[in-house]
Amino acid sequence: MKMKRITSKAREQIALIAFLLPSLLILLVMGGFPFVYSLYLSLTQTVLSKPPPYPFIGLQNYWALFQDKVFVNSLWKTAYFSSLMVIGILMFGLSIALLLNCPFRGKSAILALLLLPWAVPKVVNGLIWKWILDGNYGIFNAILQKLGIISEYKFWFMESPLLGLAMFAVVSIWKESSFVAVVILAALQTVPKELYEAAAIDGANWLGRFWHVTIPNIRSALLIVLILSTSWAVKTFDLVAVLTGGGPGDQTMLTYYYAYLLSFDYLDYGKGAAAAYVVSFILCIMAVLYYKLLKGAKE
Repeated sequence: MKMKRITSKAREQIALIAFLLPSLLILLVMGGFPFVYSLYLSLTQTVLSKPPPYPFIGLQNYWALFQDKVFVNSLWKTAYFSSLMVIGILMFGLSIALLLNCPFRGKSAILALLLLPWAVPKVVNGLIWKWILDGNYGIFNAILQKLGIISEYKFWFMESPLLGLAMFAVVSIWKESSFVAVVILAALQTVPKELYEAAAIDGANWLGRFWHVTIPNIRSALLIVLILSTSWAVKTFDLVAVLTGGGPGDQTMLTYYYAYLLSFDYLDYGKGAAAAYVVSFILCIMAVLYYKLLKGAKE
């Protein structure tokens, strides 16, 4: 009987593998081949404006990138923009989630409305904000002028690199905060009420309950939010393409968009692939740092 049970279990495992294997092979081919091929491209001098062959040059593309002022500046601009976006998304998302965690009428309707910005495609979102922030007829300028905050219409993305990137962050925060709020809200609703009651009995005020009860119990959700929002920020492409094209000059050039330009405008696939791998490496480092940070706080 024991042998039959083992055989039956093995048969189930074989059947499970047989069902999963086609999907795994498709994922491996669809994901693995581009990964390996782009890594190979990053180590070659693949410039489509020149005739083949394209020689293997090792890490020279990576070295050349860090000698490229536009690329280096784009890294700093991406870091600045990402910091604003991640902090803004986390603050607004957490605030919205805490409000929605309170009992009141119409919460479901408000939640549905909050998800509308997130449901809007990124390109459409960029076009909407391009109209809102337009320096000639944008409604944002009109409101500020009516309130007496500005005397004349401004081209917000052209005023300065810092202001232009800050406006990128505002647009991104408006779109992504609602999704983050839903993720955090789901985590908040799993926190036992007894913990808050016990903390209140011990004399903890609302800030103490938030810091010592809420935060530890939603740490996993916060880690997910941090990783996702950092990934969104570093890989921002659509907004740059729709709103400014990285201009004026390279004033609002982010690294991911510059990697695209290297490949498809300048036809330097080697450098473009290398730039994409630099972005991926940065994201991996940030994910590990977030994990270590939150794990250390838990311990």
